[in-house]
Amino acid sequence: MQRVVLLFTCALACAVLLPLQARPDNTVDSAGATPPPEIYHVVTSALCARLHERVRPAVAMILQNDQKIAKSPPLFKRYAQGTMTGLGQDTAQNGDSIYTQTPETRMALQQMSYLVLPIARNLISAQTLLDDVKLIEPTGNPNDDAKLAQIKRQLLETIAFQSASLDLINGFVQTLQMGDLQHAGEEYLSEIQGSDTNTQIAHETPNPWQDPNTPGLAPNPYSLDVDQIPGLSIGYNPLKRIVEGLSWLQEETQKREDVAGKTIGDVVIQCGK
Repeated sequence: MQRVVLLFTCALACAVLLPLQARPDNTVDSAGATPPPEIYHVVTSALCARLHERVRPAVAMILQNDQKIAKSPPLFKRYAQGTMTGLGQDTAQNGDSIYTQTPETRMALQQMSYLVLPIARNLISAQTLLDDVKLIEPTGNPNDDAKLAQIKRQLLETIAFQSASLDLINGFVQTLQMGDLQHAGEEYLSEIQGSDTNTQIAHETPNPWQDPNTPGLAPNPYSLDVDQIPGLSIGYNPLKRIVEGLSWLQEETQKREDVAGKTIGDVVIQCGK
C-alpha cells in the first residue's frame, strides 16, 4: 500500500506539469472558423519543477528496485532447496551446506547475479539526482526549500536501506563465485599427483560484507552498516539469516517509502493548485 501511495504521488507530480494539448485538426466549434496560432505556457514553481525533473525519476527507480529486491528471497529459498539435493553427493564440497553445488544452486545463484547490476544502476542514478545541487538551491521560498531538503533526506534514507539489501545479495553472489574460482580444477588434482585421494583445499570463507566505493558518487550520509541488521554478523551466515535480514530491510524500506510518499503527496497537492 505504501509503494502505491508513493507511485501515485510521483505520477501526479508528472501530470501537473503537462500542458493541455491542442486539437489535432486545429479546428474550433464554430463551423468553418480557423483558429489563430496558440502559444502554450506552463506556469509552475521551482518546487514543482524540481519535483518533476529530479524527484520523480528518482522515485521511479526506487520503486523498480523494490520489485527486483523482492525477487531475491525466493531465490535464496531455491538455493537452500538445491543444497539439500546435493548433500551426501560428490557435488558437496568440504561438507559445507552453503557451498554445495547442484544444478539448482547454480541456477539460483545465476539469477541472483542478474539482480545485482540493475539494482546498483538504479541506486547510483537515483542518488545522483538527489545529490544534484540544483535540487536544493534556494527557491526564494523558505518553506519550499525546507520541503525539498526533507524530501531529499527521506529518499536518501530509503536508498540507504536498499543499498544494504544489495550488499546482502551481491555479497552472497560474490562469495560463492569466488568459491567457484578457488575450487576450480580440484577434481583433477588426484590425477595430476598420481594419487587416488580426493583431499580438498581448505579455505576460509571470504568476507562478503564489503563496502564498495562508487567513483564519482558522494557517500550516502544515511548509509546503513549491515552488521546492524538483526540476526546478521560479519562473515559467514546461514542462508536463513540472510533471508531474515532481507525481510527486515524490506520492511524498513517500506516504512521510509511511506513517509517519503506522504511528504511528496503534500507537495503535489500544492503544485496542483
